Amino acid sequence: MVYHKNLILPEIPTLTFLRSDLYGKNHIADKEDYCELRAQYYVWKNQKSDYAGFFHYRRYLELTEDKLVQLPNGKRPVPYRIQRFPQQKQYIEEKIRSIIPRFDAIAPVREYTGVSVWKRYAASLGQRGDDLKLVYDIIREKYPDYLSAADEYLNGKGEYYGNIFIMKWRCFDDYCQWLFSILEEFDNRVQNPLPRTDGYLGERLFGIYFTWLCRQPGIRCAELPRIHFYGYDDTNHAFLRAKFVNFFLPPGSQGRAMLRSFTIKHLEDNT
Repeated sequence: MVYHKNLILPEIPTLTFLRSDLYGKNHIADKEDYCELRAQYYVWKNQKSDYAGFFHYRRYLELTEDKLVQLPNGKRPVPYRIQRFPQQKQYIEEKIRSIIPRFDAIAPVREYTGVSVWKRYAASLGQRGDDLKLVYDIIREKYPDYLSAADEYLNGKGEYYGNIFIMKWRCFDDYCQWLFSILEEFDNRVQNPLPRTDGYLGERLFGIYFTWLCRQPGIRCAELPRIHFYGYDDTNHAFLRAKFVNFFLPPGSQGRAMLRSFTIKHLEDNT
């Protein structure tokens, strides 16, 4: 579980807690724009295990069998729910062993937004469409085999949020080599980067990689919903307020997507 500020950590023996500003064999530790990807890089370079998985201190995957989506089939549940704090009983070893070993990669439930990934990124505060276009160009140059997956994901109307996932180590290793080589090239080319851009782009790159991975023969992929926690410094994220909104407009619903589309169109019309 990745965090970046002082907080009271939950007592969950099955989770390892990492600050995203770790040092050691980690040349991106001082690059705040990488956000939680700094911890991901640290694990990649300093540890080795059968699996690698990452949660954010405000967002975990919900390890629940009846909400598990086995791809390519399976009906997606509501992409996330909100509670105050994580609970130890939700992450007991028996639960973990009953789900994780069955799959090569587990992502958050893809959340339907009603607008393309391209469009939503360009319309989001603190993000620029040109940055995502630059990443797309780098993929086309360096990894043309991934271009079809990039087109599918970026033109689609669903997103994998949070830089959270669980992967077998061989998939994680391959993903990190791909991800950080793209971001390094992006850093070399971008002009006047905005804060946190590498972290934002990392979320979209995960979506592209996971889309590609699901196409590979013999690879077993799944999705699990997220849990968001409002007990941690909720001023900026307003998860408690969102819990009320979600009751009437569930995330991933047509109504929620229509509201988002209207908001983005309003922003475009007034820019």
